This record gives sequence, structure tokens and C-alpha cells, in this order.
Amino acid sequence: MLQQVFPAVVSGGFKLQPLGGLSNQSWRIDCEAGNWLARGETAQGRQMGIARQREFRVLRHLQGIVPRALCWRDGWLLVEWLSGEVLNRVQFFAWLHDGGLATRLAELHHRPRYGYPLPLTRLLEQHWQNMAPGRRTPKLRRAYQRITTRRLPAPLHIAPLHLDVHAGNLVATASGYRLIDWEYAADGDIALELALLFRSAGLSRQQQQDFLHHYCACWPGLTPARLLRHVIGWYDVVDYLVLMWCEVRWQQSGEEIYRQMADHWQQ
Repeated sequence: MLQQVFPAVVSGGFKLQPLGGLSNQSWRIDCEAGNWLARGETAQGRQMGIARQREFRVLRHLQGIVPRALCWRDGWLLVEWLSGEVLNRVQFFAWLHDGGLATRLAELHHRPRYGYPLPLTRLLEQHWQNMAPGRRTPKLRRAYQRITTRRLPAPLHIAPLHLDVHAGNLVATASGYRLIDWEYAADGDIALELALLFRSAGLSRQQQQDFLHHYCACWPGLTPARLLRHVIGWYDVVDYLVLMWCEVRWQQSGEEIYRQMADHWQQ
């Protein structure tokens, strides 16, 4: 792939550096043509709902506000490597509390849809099938029945979502903070995106209200109180979704951190 995209790379030389992440199928590439990130598609990634071709098209759709997508070929996605530092927890919460993150997400949610609706019902069932059967406790079985036998919350507004917003997916660059890792991006309810953010960040009710005040300043006619009601309506689904994600990652990797995370979300 490299020789096809950068014909001079063989004669000029390049450096490959393996990176962590899902299945460890990501590599940093440094060459004369620049610095790039190669992301491979794997069976484990597909179990989690990841498709590199979709990610490539999402990045092209959002061109100008995301890392530049160079190509998708033979199951590999090649994107621009952003120079900068990943945000730490202090930086992340500072940007969250001062309204910067709320404004950035509101700007994303105003953009045209990707054309890839989030297959949430299918993902919920898929995660259940892919988790370790021995981890299906009576409590988890009840949650599965509750979540999968009732209708999902009615959407407030369908928009393009990122769906994995946290400090590790924000890079401080020379031009400001940039969101990376768009592998879960899809069209869905804006309240779902915010519910995922609030639950994963552990925000208090007052912190949620403050965030929504900044967010709704970008949405004429949308009040924080109305949006909060919709966000709260997603909490049960979000808690179950994150729990199942942890369960499947533990089943795939055997890494203890995922089992601990799953146990925490099941409490």
C-alpha cells in the first residue's frame, strides 16, 4: 500500500512504529512524504462495529475539521498523523467546563449527516452474542431483556456523531484541540452522544446543566431543560452499551482492565 500511495517511499526509506488500540492494528508511518497513521481492519474490530471504509468516508465527509484521510485500500485506512499532545484529564475537564467541548460538538451536530445510521439494536444483540457466556449473570440477563425488548428512546435530533469523546481522543495541536479516532462515528441522536459523554466523564447534574447551557447557546430554540430530559432518557441504554463493550473487549483480549471496567459498570 505504501509503495502505491508514495512511490518514492521505498527508495527514500520510512519508519514504522506499532501503536496500541483495538487488536494493535495501527501503525505510525514516518517518511519523506510526511507522518501518517495506518489503521487496519480486523475481525475483532468488526465485532465492535468498526469498518475502515466507513471511517474513511466519514473523514472525507468532515474534511477540514478532522485528520486528512489519504486512502482506504485492502482493508487499511491511511490518515494524517496530527502533531501534538493528547489531552490529559485536567486539560480535558478544563475544556469541558469552559464550554469549548460543548461548542465543538454542537458544530459537529449541525453538519450534514454521514449517511451511515447507527445500527444500535444490532450492536446491542451482537455484543451479547460475543461476550463470554460465563459472564452472563442473572442481573445482566435481566438488563439484556429490559434493554432489548423495549423501544429505544425517541430521538430528539439525528445528526453526525463521534461517539467516543474522551481525553485520549483529543489532541492539542498548533491550531487548537482536534478530535481523532472516528472509528465509531455514525448518524444518531444528539442526546445519545451527550449521554455517553456525561456517563463516561462522571459529570454531576450541575456539571451536565452547565455543559448543556453552552451547547444550547449554539441551538436556537433548544433549551437545556428539554435536552437534559432526552439525555437522561438514554442513560439506561448507554450504561448497558458501555458495559457490553467492556465485556466483549475482555473476551477478545483477556486484558484484566476490561474485566474490571465491566465489573464497575455492572455495579
